[in-house]
Amino acid sequence: MGKKIILNVLLSVVCIVLFGLYAFNATQLSSAKNEIVSMQTDLTTTQANLALTRANLDIANGELTQTQSDLADAQGKLNGTSQQLDAATSELQQTKTNYTATLETLNEEKTYTSQLQTNIVTLQANLNSLTNGYGYVLKDPTYAEAKAFLASDTTDAKPYVDDTYVCEDFAYDVVNHALQQKLRCAFVSIRYPVTAHAIIAFNTTDKGLVFFEPQSDEEVHLQIGQHFWQSIIVKPGYYYNAPNYDDTVERFNVIW
Repeated sequence: MGKKIILNVLLSVVCIVLFGLYAFNATQLSSAKNEIVSMQTDLTTTQANLALTRANLDIANGELTQTQSDLADAQGKLNGTSQQLDAATSELQQTKTNYTATLETLNEEKTYTSQLQTNIVTLQANLNSLTNGYGYVLKDPTYAEAKAFLASDTTDAKPYVDDTYVCEDFAYDVVNHALQQKLRCAFVSIRYPVTAHAIIAFNTTDKGLVFFEPQSDEEVHLQIGQHFWQSIIVKPGYYYNAPNYDDTVERFNVIW
């Protein structure tokens, strides 16, 4: 009887313990399930946020690609503009250089023209003075007489000296020497595009107006529009090369 009571007590205790363990495990399991559900919810939220972030990243990448493309286009245009600016700067510099050279040439031409005009005025005054009252003693030579006079005249033997003894000085001296020989001789002023020249002429009685280069006594077939150096009837054994300036005859004046 006593053993049976003890056994019942033990069974009761075991049942209580088992029931307590079951209740504890059930509580733990329920808590674990709740945690899993919470974690799944958090995971779902995180995945949604991640998907949204990826979408935003894709948009940002697209915008970055477009920005890079726009930047490349802008850089290309900038390079093109820079090249155009360099070309324009170079062209402007060349224009300035050409302008300076042209201005210097113009100033030289003005100076030369002024000197030539002064010499022409002086020559005309001297010619008028020499011939005033004595015109009746001057004569137009024949072609042979003009050639003979030039052959005997020594003006062509003088050296050409820049700014000291130049073309108009040669012409001036030959004209004066011809007057001394009672021969009518003209001073001829020739105009080139950027400079000028001076020669002489005789109105021969048999061949009409004939031009000569007083620096060499060579005859000149003077024509407007033709290069002067090509108009010279060159002496045998001599030749001329084209000068380093344009000697196209634009106009000429025959001054008696």
